[in-house]
Amino acid sequence: MSLDLPPGFTSRPATAADAKAIFELAAACEMADDGMVEVDEDDVRIAFDRHGFEAARDTLLVFDQDELVGWAQVYRKRAEADVRPTHLSRGIGNELLRWIEARAGELADDRVGQSKTDANARARDLFLSNGYEPTWVSWILRTPLDDAAAAPEPPPGISIRHFRPEDAEPVHRVIDDAFSEWPGRDPEPFQVWADTTLAHPGMSPELSPLAFDGDELVGVVISIDLPTFDEGWIDQVATKATHRNRGIAQALLRTAFAGFRELGRTVAGVSTDSRTGALGLYERVGMKVVRQYTRYTKRLA
Repeated sequence: MSLDLPPGFTSRPATAADAKAIFELAAACEMADDGMVEVDEDDVRIAFDRHGFEAARDTLLVFDQDELVGWAQVYRKRAEADVRPTHLSRGIGNELLRWIEARAGELADDRVGQSKTDANARARDLFLSNGYEPTWVSWILRTPLDDAAAAPEPPPGISIRHFRPEDAEPVHRVIDDAFSEWPGRDPEPFQVWADTTLAHPGMSPELSPLAFDGDELVGVVISIDLPTFDEGWIDQVATKATHRNRGIAQALLRTAFAGFRELGRTVAGVSTDSRTGALGLYERVGMKVVRQYTRYTKRLA
């Protein structure tokens, strides 16, 4: 589609070689909005290898001469986009949004959404003025690990061990079954999950405890080790519906925390949203909200 960009600006799709520049742009936007960086460069790199993702059609970069000043991507009804803080109020955000909706329409998506920090009032106003609606709230929570206790005893009848390669498909089933209970969340095929979760360079089997009732997998924590941030990241948590409210998720989280602490990490982090009902779980294990985001969704004709 034709973009209405400022004079002299150019656009093109992204390639894997652009991953570092995209990361640096996203990090600059996070720093401007929130005063700190949450984005992980590895997340950007592995995105190019996701199942069904076509960078040549699903991404857009905007340049001011040789400087990357805007970018966008669409994947499985989810979009991401950023405009460099020095280039706001020049219509770039509107054009990225227009491109996102057009690409989502080409993919026959019935909706498309983005999450933005609540500190970004410009993004909120842009979404609302273009027919997007707030659909859920998400949070980042953290807890210091200075006084992290040793791994706890599991609940009666439950055993805990770390992730093994042969666990991949059963783990995915537990996670996807639990996550698919959320409103507006579509099931995620195994290969899509594997390409973003198992393929992450920081994914740590030793820090990813699993809970079993006999031979039955009933609880999962997937952890990402982020030594650059001195942080252990809880990437995914799920408990089988038949085994909830027994303390299994708390035991898995505390086991992961103990593993982070043994590696010398000083903080543990997680992201959750209002669809999951998990905020109280994380607060019970000592985590506190440090940042809030809103998901904006638009139904497409």
